[in-house]
Amino acid sequence: MTARELAPRDLAPRDLAKLATWIEQGSPEGLARLGEMPEGEGLIVGITGPPGAGKSSLVDALTAEMRHRERKVAILAVDPSSRGTGGAILGDRIRMQRHHDDPGVFIRSMATRGVTGGLAAATRNLARLFRDAGFDFVVIETVGVGQDEIDVASVADIVALVLTPGMGDDIQAIKAGIMEIADVFVINKADYPGVEKTRHEIESMLSLGHTPVPIIETIATTGSGVSALANYLQSCGRKPSVPAADAWAIDHLGIAVKSLDEALAFYETGLGMPPALRETVEHEKVRVAMLAAGATRIELLEPLEENSAIGRFLARRGPGLHHVAMRVADLAATIQRLEKHGARILGKPQYGADGHLYVFVHPESAGGVLWELIQA
Repeated sequence: MTARELAPRDLAPRDLAKLATWIEQGSPEGLARLGEMPEGEGLIVGITGPPGAGKSSLVDALTAEMRHRERKVAILAVDPSSRGTGGAILGDRIRMQRHHDDPGVFIRSMATRGVTGGLAAATRNLARLFRDAGFDFVVIETVGVGQDEIDVASVADIVALVLTPGMGDDIQAIKAGIMEIADVFVINKADYPGVEKTRHEIESMLSLGHTPVPIIETIATTGSGVSALANYLQSCGRKPSVPAADAWAIDHLGIAVKSLDEALAFYETGLGMPPALRETVEHEKVRVAMLAAGATRIELLEPLEENSAIGRFLARRGPGLHHVAMRVADLAATIQRLEKHGARILGKPQYGADGHLYVFVHPESAGGVLWELIQA
């Protein structure tokens, strides 16, 4: 069975798992199938927080509550990579065994494979897949690495930060990171001493100019407070789409390099610009590192093969600027307009690094510059 033969909604678990694997591997066919699926109405919920906060137990209890309400739930559990295999350690799947035979629950574990920020490289696309496949709630449980675990805010409609009593100075230490992306605070293990002190510390932090954020106490192991959390999540709406006013802007500069590690020695060590994302895009035969540079980004591109597009570019011109990428409000309409005026479009739109949909415009049509157009 090919990806195009799979129905967009109500996929059998086996077929959904197969399509998820294709998307996680960056298969052009799988990504194209994702792009053809009509957008779902489900809510993407990020569950983040430091290690030991009980995130997995809370996700398990929240899933049980949502199933009691006859809501379909997909879980994306991002686990640390195994040093031996590079795959996910799968701890979360073991902890959620009671949902194993429930057709209304789909659990997918993913390995970070060196990607920082608490997510795996394909998390965004898989969250879209499960939402568009008809799940009411898509829960992303981040790996639990600490205060820099903020990438989930760019993927989820709502982020729940799970803390526990007795964290004390830890709350102050992480307030500049994940504390600031929370849409709701969950004090889990609320049967432990120090709940009121933890609540007071959160409220004190929120009083320093932050938008008021609800605080909910739970005991995931007994289910206490989980219904209140479910009520709050159900009251939340989808995050608004990117407005057209944010389109027609430079998204990134693509720079071809012979070695990512050597290039990052300059950017990360010299300029203090750590990569926000590192991944391999197999169908482009390239390794990618994305670095934030104010409102735009820098994309470093290392070829996997000499005969790849980046490999040929390096052989012909050497390291340097490869392309300029611009966000557009409507990629399909922009392509149609350019072709009407005789511009040469290179291939068809496809998904690349960070899950964006893009197409290239030949330099001869754009004043000698290779332009990448990205759907905003």
